[in-house]
Amino acid sequence: MNVETKILSELTEDGYSSGEAISEKLSISRSAVWKHIVKLRGRGYIINASPRHGYRLAGRPDKLLPAELAPLLKTSILGGHIVHLEETPSTSDAARKLVGEGAPEGTVVFAESQTDGRGRLGRGWHSPPGKTIAMSVILYPSLPPTRTPLLSLATALAVKRAVEETTSARVALKWPNDIYLSGRKLAGVLVEMAAEIDRVKWVIDSVGINVNNSFAGTELEGRATSLADELGREISRRELAVALLTHLEKIYNKAQSASGLVAIRRSFRKHDLLQGRQIEVKTPDGVISGTADGIDFEGRLLVRDHAGKVQSLFSGEATITKR
Repeated sequence: MNVETKILSELTEDGYSSGEAISEKLSISRSAVWKHIVKLRGRGYIINASPRHGYRLAGRPDKLLPAELAPLLKTSILGGHIVHLEETPSTSDAARKLVGEGAPEGTVVFAESQTDGRGRLGRGWHSPPGKTIAMSVILYPSLPPTRTPLLSLATALAVKRAVEETTSARVALKWPNDIYLSGRKLAGVLVEMAAEIDRVKWVIDSVGINVNNSFAGTELEGRATSLADELGREISRRELAVALLTHLEKIYNKAQSASGLVAIRRSFRKHDLLQGRQIEVKTPDGVISGTADGIDFEGRLLVRDHAGKVQSLFSGEATITKR
């Protein structure tokens, strides 16, 4: 933990903590304690100060700050280093820059707001300030490049498990990277990588979840939704973010082995909206029609046409034509 996180761990809402006691415990000067208190206030913490009693924590910001998340995380790799941005064009772009600077595996970038977030096929992903989870994780997986698309399915499963662990919502998955709630899009995954012929150099695994925002009265009403819209209450982004990193690390570790990838495919299939449905898939080569017939070992969608021939699709936009 950094110094500010340690100072926060010494503060409570029940009473005052002596500045002298904090400085002695952390082996820093009282003036250094004060400087960090000022910084914490600048990040949105409400901290009362009394010359005779010390400091008392009076309020926490609803932000995905390292000092809020680190004490709750029990992960070994993911979240070991957390970068928090108030605003950025894209967390994936910020993560890519960190890769170039030698960031360790498991580095996580959170943004309170994205001004130019993106999803698959170059689509935008709007992240209003303080309402969503906009996150990118830096990974260095031991996977051949052809199997990296399975990380998108694994991440979608992690989102599902985190949402269902922390709320009463029950969500479904849609190949290759969407998470749906009540028939509307709740979240999306974007996996980007740099690779050589036989090895992956790095992966940036990005997740966007609509948490406390609303689509009422917007052009996306009826097509997109949020947890708050569906459940009628605000959701703790901090609790959801911790659960997401926890489940993502578990499933990422599983993805490092062939048996783990088989289990991921099997789990995804159980919750896949497309499985067994009549679909159309728009691809660069045209529209493919047939029945969704699972996911292969490289994360490709299997589509069985009316003649019984199965095609494997790496990418495309799938639509259910008959339920």
